[in-house]
Amino acid sequence: MRRLIVLALIGSLLDLYVWVQKSSSDAPHQNSEFVYARIRYHLTFDAWQVREVPWHHDYPYSDETFPTVLGEVTNIKTDPTSFQIVDIDSPDLFKYPFAYLCEPGYLELNARDVVNLRNYLDRGGFILVDDFRTADTSQGRGAPKDDIANFRLQMKKVYPDRDFVRLDLSDPIFSTFYKIDSLDMKAPYVFPGQHPVEFLGLRDNHGNLQMVLNNNNDISEFWEWLDEGQMSMHDAATSFHFGINYVVYAMTH
Repeated sequence: MRRLIVLALIGSLLDLYVWVQKSSSDAPHQNSEFVYARIRYHLTFDAWQVREVPWHHDYPYSDETFPTVLGEVTNIKTDPTSFQIVDIDSPDLFKYPFAYLCEPGYLELNARDVVNLRNYLDRGGFILVDDFRTADTSQGRGAPKDDIANFRLQMKKVYPDRDFVRLDLSDPIFSTFYKIDSLDMKAPYVFPGQHPVEFLGLRDNHGNLQMVLNNNNDISEFWEWLDEGQMSMHDAATSFHFGINYVVYAMTH
């Protein structure tokens, strides 16, 4: 018990340290036409068990690679620092029409978060939700893993009358820039008993997507490891096709 308490304290202190640290992306983005927000959020109690603060996963390598590729293929003016860490309860979130949120299984929304997030989405903000899964075990430790159950619970605080919907190839988000011909994407890593990759969405009252969810997937892992030679070029290219489509959809709908 004493060991668990010490570990929990260390995890909490680490989270506090990362929370208050200023990001290297705080520099002005004078050369960018597009900057997105990586959302920093309040954590569930069990988040201390994770080897790294969940909202921070794949930072900053995926965040540097994705806008670079986005700029090269779309001619949108970007640079490797075209991202910003933004607190989920901050008014600064409204500066960024596109946001990225990862590992929502560890998200815990308080009352202030709920109001800010609802206002952000209602005003046209768009969130890419990445890196979460449902699996029969959690990294081989035996306990089941159901990240989307927690995220669904949290989003019910924001929109009690809405739920996630399964997306298919007929949805415009899969043809806004690249014509994606299959949603049978391969995840970069798979937990024992992990369920298949699926693409989900949250729609507003007009049917427009406010969120896209990469369930049982982690496309930013492909972005992070592109230069390391650990992922196939085909799978890496596919991950960028999805990400770029998400950005183009968000900025045109």
